[in-house]
Amino acid sequence: ISILAIAACGGKKPEPAPPKEPPPAPEPPPPPAPEPPPAPEPPPAPEPPPPPKSMLAKAQVMPVKGARIKGTVVTFTQDEGQPVNIGSIGWFDGIKPGKYHLVVHDGADCGPNATKAGKPIANADILFAVTKATTSLQVDQVASIQLEGEGAIVGHTLVLHDDKKGKPGKALACGAIAGGE
Repeated sequence: ISILAIAACGGKKPEPAPPKEPPPAPEPPPPPAPEPPPAPEPPPAPEPPPPPKSMLAKAQVMPVKGARIKGTVVTFTQDEGQPVNIGSIGWFDGIKPGKYHLVVHDGADCGPNATKAGKPIANADILFAVTKATTSLQVDQVASIQLEGEGAIVGHTLVLHDDKKGKPGKALACGAIAGGE
């Protein structure tokens, strides 16, 4: 019976089953996306440019000997990079209607008849008209004169001339041009 038991058992030892491979490991999840670097701060806004410089000059224009007008203060204002504006504080009372010239001369003093005013400066003749209703002087956008820099009129004289065929005639009033408040 013992043979039988051996035969029934198959007599041979069964071959061992190949070892089972462990199931493949699940793929690791992808690494989290790196956080984007913080956005750089925008550069600070540039400083605004300084406001334009404002300049002022005045001439106390007084009648020359024999002229029958009242003197006044002629003002010149200019914002940096802009033309000059001319005005007056008061008026040349007694001046007759017509055309007149305000001319910048190269001298620094007038003398009693504007004879010390010197020669007229080129392109510094401002023509204006007077009517019976005129009570002040207002000439805007005079690009031919400057209050600062090369060709500045400060330190020179301003002469009021009557008109003689479109050109400056007889001097009626004169004053030194000074910078100031």
